[in-house]
Amino acid sequence: MAILFKTFHWCLDLFFPKYCLGCGLEDSYLCSDCSKLLLPLKSVSCFICGRRSPVGYACKECCRARRSHLSGILVASDWNNLLLRQIIYEYKYRFIKELVDPLAELMITFLRTNKLADWPTDQLILIPVPLHGRRLTWRGFNQSDLLTQKISARLDIPLIKNILIRFRHALPQREIKNHNARAANIKNAFALSKNYSPLPSSQVPLKFDFKGNPKSNFSELNGITKNSNPLKNKIIILVDDICTTGSTLEDCARALSPLRDWSSPEDK
Repeated sequence: MAILFKTFHWCLDLFFPKYCLGCGLEDSYLCSDCSKLLLPLKSVSCFICGRRSPVGYACKECCRARRSHLSGILVASDWNNLLLRQIIYEYKYRFIKELVDPLAELMITFLRTNKLADWPTDQLILIPVPLHGRRLTWRGFNQSDLLTQKISARLDIPLIKNILIRFRHALPQREIKNHNARAANIKNAFALSKNYSPLPSSQVPLKFDFKGNPKSNFSELNGITKNSNPLKNKIIILVDDICTTGSTLEDCARALSPLRDWSSPEDK
């Protein structure tokens, strides 16, 4: 099987050779020299007013004024980097899954640079922004999910990917330029999976592996599945590949809000 896999990729490289998106060098989509041009941001700020924030939390006054469900938005790199834009475009719309590696590495470096990876991992939960089934079928993979898996494996942070669903299909956000129109387009597009209840539970929460799957069979834990709250007392980190206006993350946070522990202001 391994020999067959290598032969298949050798044929792909023969007929569809790889060229660096930065300099055009053959053999890879991003050479080692060009990968150094992907620099993480060295500071974080309130996503509403832009004021410097030590760990990326938005100002409480800003959140109240906007009625935001988000505690903050962490932006890993500068969108003005044209190479980064090209990599994201090729990853999302030309389906080059290999580009998940440099993008995930950029996110991981950002988290480490800003000391955010030092948070206790038992308090953190990673949740990828889900795709609608129609979009997932078209693309063949969820780009946010692949990024989250890489981050989870490297930083040893648990991943849950079956708690949030996208049940309403909408226009791609990139096709909408107006901020209010973007928010309206994505409004109420996300919801909790039917496996979970919005009510806190005194039962022991399900344990998940780092791929987001329950360690025990769902049928064996049916009672716990419907009543447990795996997000209680956790810092939730939503992961997406692009954030422009924050509307998508905002609606994800709205959908997750019934499961958040509102006694803690540090949920994301």
